[in-house]
Amino acid sequence: MHRAISAFALLTGFSCTCLAQSETITISYDAPSLDRWNYPFNGSPGTRLSASTFGAVELEGFDDHDAQFIVGFETDADVMTGLTLNQYQVLSARVIITNTNGDVFTYDPTYDTHDTYLFLDDSLDSDEGRPVHMWAMGYQEGYDQTNWGEYSAFGGVAEVDPTQGSRYAFAAYFPFDGSEPVNISNNLKEEFDATPMAIGQTDAVMPGEFVPADSDFSFDVDLCQAGIRDYLAQGLSLGEVRFAITSLHAANGGDGGGTGDIAYPFWYTKENPIASIFGYAPRLELTVRVGSAGDFNSDGEFNFFDVSAFLTAFNAGDMSADLNGDCALNFFDVSAFLTAYTAG
Repeated sequence: MHRAISAFALLTGFSCTCLAQSETITISYDAPSLDRWNYPFNGSPGTRLSASTFGAVELEGFDDHDAQFIVGFETDADVMTGLTLNQYQVLSARVIITNTNGDVFTYDPTYDTHDTYLFLDDSLDSDEGRPVHMWAMGYQEGYDQTNWGEYSAFGGVAEVDPTQGSRYAFAAYFPFDGSEPVNISNNLKEEFDATPMAIGQTDAVMPGEFVPADSDFSFDVDLCQAGIRDYLAQGLSLGEVRFAITSLHAANGGDGGGTGDIAYPFWYTKENPIASIFGYAPRLELTVRVGSAGDFNSDGEFNFFDVSAFLTAFNAGDMSADLNGDCALNFFDVSAFLTAYTAG
């Protein structure tokens, strides 16, 4: 279920000899095409009514980000597929998920560095609670977005028994533009910090307070992060954008593991009938310019109005004029616009 709204209708007339044009599209999806609790002992992948996120903190043999929630949204009905990555300029992206359980975990809207998880009593954490992260996705052992899905096998041979390092699809980040996705599933054991593309935000409570059931968590994608624009563009080119949601709320409940009360979130999936009734399934809001940046106002023509629209946005500090994706407005954006405009 979705709604797609073109910002400008494509026109057939051109004022110059042109091979390309652009369209600015705003899309809202009220349910994913794919959602999966990506956990090694999940006997019903793709069909569960909820998906929890938690960490196996200090437990050898299990990934730190043990229970991950994968969501994907098919976009091919609304956004042309198969284009080169520079033909997709994502202007904004937001994912929204809703928790099923209430008053069991506290809200933390900020990133916690890996060293704050060294002790299970959270004594090294300067604020209450643990954040919920959203990441890109990576794959291994011959899998990729085209052949790993909702009902695929979880993983193969573990690096450490029973399941550590075995998952075929994993939450990932990009340390620099052009890098391969780096698996963050064991960033505590491997002692490195990774920047998620977004951290969940809610207005249901203040930081440090217990989160009630049916609270929306919004993830506004940081498009300035290395690799993220290309990651989203790759997904659009394939016809589906995917995200991995994790949190490091400890699930072991103590040194013995497997004990204690549940203190981590569960999230509605599209299969949950309550989600269908109240709109609690994972959602996506996306705005993307598709096609040549030279047709800046997306009216299907290359003319003075594109130059004027670009300069107006550039001078106003509007980041839609950040055509080279470096999150700064400078000469390189002007050069990128002129190159695209001249090429037609």
